[in-house]
Amino acid sequence: MPTPPAPAVRPPAADPTTTGATRPRRDTRGTAARIRAAARRLFLEKGYEGTSMDAVAAAAPVSKRTLYQHFPGKADLFGAVIDEAWSHFTRAPLIPSEATGDARAVLRAYVARLTEHWARPDVIPLLRLVIAEAPRFPELSQAYFAAGKEPAVKGLAAYLAALLAEGRLPAGLDPQLMAAQFLGAIKEPLFWPRVLGVPVAFDATEAVERAIDGILGKA
Repeated sequence: MPTPPAPAVRPPAADPTTTGATRPRRDTRGTAARIRAAARRLFLEKGYEGTSMDAVAAAAPVSKRTLYQHFPGKADLFGAVIDEAWSHFTRAPLIPSEATGDARAVLRAYVARLTEHWARPDVIPLLRLVIAEAPRFPELSQAYFAAGKEPAVKGLAAYLAALLAEGRLPAGLDPQLMAAQFLGAIKEPLFWPRVLGVPVAFDATEAVERAIDGILGKA
């Protein structure tokens, strides 16, 4: 009998702890946060496939009814865990939307916030989990991309587009491609060694300055 397809993982559309157009009930007891914390521990210990909703309910601890009131399924719960891991980076005003001030200082500050994000204890372990389980559950990488990587690149691209519009970068460049290449120039020497558990072989300041030079030039 064929195995049914896994449900799509997606960032939470309406977390009961927030307010919105439908004004869902407030989570005054911190139940959703407790569930996410328990789920994160279990996902990292047992993997996505090895974590059941029953185990999350027991670890939280909450009733299964309460668990499903907050998160209708494991896919939603994993999306919420990923969204929370990225929220410390994506929810903050990371980079201006207008081309004001010293662009080099703006990009340095952006990278500083990004490296602070990498250092959070759950960020790299969750990425390793997504990479390990993606062949069986490709929707996990889709959730990771949608919750954090995509908005991070979009924000940087919007700033670079503003610099282009002000004539501060050469005309005709693609801001989205520039943003992706800039992040690649940062992450290849400084981030991926951490993911792989090997020493970083480059000076961080020099790597950042060279990456900024690639965008702004050496002037």
